[in-house]
Parts: sequence; structure tokens; C-alpha cells
Amino acid sequence: MTNKSLPIRSILLAYALFASVGTAFAQNDSTVQTPVVSDTAKSSLSKPKHPLSIALVYEFSDLSSRNLETNMSRNGKRYNVDMEVSHMFGVNGQYSYNDWISFFGLLGYRQASIDYTPRNRAEKEETMTSHNIFLQLGAEIGFRILTAKNYQFRALGFAGLVGGLNLIDDYYMSSPLFGYVRGIGVQLNIRHIFILGGFRSTHVYWHTYHSDHWGEDDYEFMADFDLMSSPFVSIGIGF
Repeated sequence: MTNKSLPIRSILLAYALFASVGTAFAQNDSTVQTPVVSDTAKSSLSKPKHPLSIALVYEFSDLSSRNLETNMSRNGKRYNVDMEVSHMFGVNGQYSYNDWISFFGLLGYRQASIDYTPRNRAEKEETMTSHNIFLQLGAEIGFRILTAKNYQFRALGFAGLVGGLNLIDDYYMSSPLFGYVRGIGVQLNIRHIFILGGFRSTHVYWHTYHSDHWGEDDYEFMADFDLMSSPFVSIGIGF
């Protein structure tokens, strides 16, 4: 009788042991709960730490004759025109709606040197200077490539509209200017400071008509050009 009851007791003892271990694990699991993130916390995760920023921008501009179209005439005389542009510099302000979408405004300045010569006869080439003051407004879309505690690395693309004034030494030719800009870049954020670099392409157009204003001195000038894939760099601070 004693020998037959030994296996039964062993089975009951083993069952009790497994039951007690299982109960302990169940109690332990019940005390460890998955943290619940509130809706407010979730929304804050998608908002940048410094949504507002201001930066200095410098663009290395180069105008190719293939991307330049001009039309200049005065008193019925037509001119051949050649133009060179300086590099652009400006101040950029930006508001980041979230980690993906931002809006920017850039106030910039660029100078152009315009050489012109009459087509129908050989005369001395003349030169005048154009001062372009313009505002660019647009949107930017970017995404994170690498994120750590104190820095972030992003890739981005942007596009916007351009409007401003074309002020030339010869007051006949001063006029509004219009265009658009698009580009791509990469941005490194280190705490409050960021460095942005990439390529911008800008289309600019201006056209003046002064026959109604200056009587016999019938003057017309048009410039339509593209600054393609111009490298640029920007350094700024977020707050």
C-alpha cells in the first residue's frame, strides 16, 4: 500500500509545485503593464522642439547663356545682351508645423551685370547693374535619417514662389520680378543650431514697357533666366 501511494504522492507534489510557479508568474505579469501614451503625448512626439528658426543663406549662383533669354530695344534699335549674376545672400525664417512639413520665407539680394551692344552697327559696349531684391515664400517636406538625443539628421525638398523688385542704374528698366524656386538638401540639427546644405534652382522673369511713359523714347527690356542646381549653405538657430 505504501509503495503504490508513493507515485501518486509524487504526482500530486509535482502538480502543486507547477501550480505555485505558474501562479507566481501570473502575478508578476499582472504587475508589469505596458505604459499607456496619452493622445497629448503622442501628438507632442511629432512636433519639433524648436518650431521657429532664423538663418543666414548663401547661394553660389552661376548663369549659363543656355538658360538666358533677353529682349532689349530703344527707339526701335535692338540690342544684343549678355548678363552675369552674383551669388545670392539672404535671411530665411521658418516655421515647422511638424517633423514632416515646414513653411519658409526668404528675403534675398542678388546683383546682375548687364552688357548690351546694338545689333545693327558696331558701337562701344555699355554696361549697367541690376539689383534684385526679392522674397521667396514656400513649403518644405523632410524626413529624419538619423536621430539621437542631441542631434538630428534630415533630408528635405522644398518649393516656393518668388516676387520682388528689379532695380537698375538706368531707371527706365526698373520693374517687378517674378519666378519660382525648388531644391533639395540635407540638414544637421545640433541642439538649437542647424546647418543646411544642398542645391537650389531658381527661375526669374522681368519685363518692362515704357513707351507710354516716355513718349518718343520707346524702351523695352525683358530678361527670362534659370539658375540651375546652384549650391547653397544655410546656418541658423531654432527657438
